[in-house]
Amino acid sequence: NSFLNSITITEQDITAQTDIMDMIQSGENSFLEYKSSMRWNWRENKMDKKMEEIILKTISAFSNADGGKLLIGVTDEGDILGLDSDYNTLKEPNKDHFEIHLRNLVNDAFGKEYAATQLSIRFPIVSETEICEIDIKPGQSPLFICTTDKNGISQKKFYIRSGNTSQELNIEEASKYISNHFNNKKL
Repeated sequence: NSFLNSITITEQDITAQTDIMDMIQSGENSFLEYKSSMRWNWRENKMDKKMEEIILKTISAFSNADGGKLLIGVTDEGDILGLDSDYNTLKEPNKDHFEIHLRNLVNDAFGKEYAATQLSIRFPIVSETEICEIDIKPGQSPLFICTTDKNGISQKKFYIRSGNTSQELNIEEASKYISNHFNNKKL
C-alpha cells in the first residue's frame, strides 16, 4: 500500500499540502479557525460531547458571517495533532466514520440540505498527519445553534465570526445583524 500511495502523490497534492501549512502558520483569522478535536477533550483526556457543540458553534458563526475554513486536529498555536483521538471514539476508527458523524451532527443541528450544500469536507495530510478541513459557505439565512448549559437547560444562540473569534450576539444584536446582513442577500 505504501508503494501505491507513493506513486499516486501528485504535484497538486504537494502544492495543496504546502498551501495548508502556509495557512496554518499564518494563524487564525476572520476566515480560519483551528480546533484540536471534534469529540476528544485533550485537557481531561477523555471523550466529551460538549466539544461537538463547539464545532457546531464555529460552523454557524462562519455561516452567519462571510464563510470560512475550520481545521480540526490543529491546536490554536498551529500544532498538528491529527484525528486519531477522535477516530478512537467512533464505532469504526477512520475518516469515513468521522465524516459520517460530523455530517450527522450538522444534519441534526442545521438540516440535511444545509449539510449537503453549504459544507465541503476534506482530509488532507499535513506533516504526515491527517486533519479535517471544512469549508463553510456564507449562509443565505441565519443559523441558530441549540446549546445546553451545565444545568441541562437548552436554548438557541446566534453566533457570528468577528476577527479570529466566534462571538455570541444577544437577542437585540442578533435581530439587528440579521436584518442588515441577510436582507442584502437573495433568499
